[in-house]
Amino acid sequence: MRHRPLFFRPALSLAALLAAGCSAAVLTSQSGDIASHHARWTSHGLARYAYDFRVTGYFISYAGHVIHLVVDGGVVTSATDVTTGQPAPGPAAQWPTVDSLFARASAAAAAGALHDISYDPALDYPTQFGTNGPPDASGTTFASGVHPLP
Repeated sequence: MRHRPLFFRPALSLAALLAAGCSAAVLTSQSGDIASHHARWTSHGLARYAYDFRVTGYFISYAGHVIHLVVDGGVVTSATDVTTGQPAPGPAAQWPTVDSLFARASAAAAAGALHDISYDPALDYPTQFGTNGPPDASGTTFASGVHPLP
């Protein structure tokens, strides 16, 4: 077996440290990106809106179902499973507002679990973000069709 010279080992350690520094920079950049999109979303001033929410993964009963949410004054007031036409499980207020989606994405980024995120080009809300973790904490969240309500 051929051994590398001793001077090569510190170079590998330095490369590992630089790589770790790069991933921290990416995380900081990603967190800043989330914050800037959130600020733009907030600037639209939508107090009453509706949107469709869906998750895949996470081992939950409604995974894959489209849930139509109505938000009024920062609280979800109605949650309907589009597949069945029935109210979604649990109280409506437990379902996420768009601001809650930003909070979830930020928390995942801070934990190093956010692997991708995309935004609506007009309203800047997160349309999709994926998280890595244990099987019950991994999946993708989708939001679509945000529109203001009278």
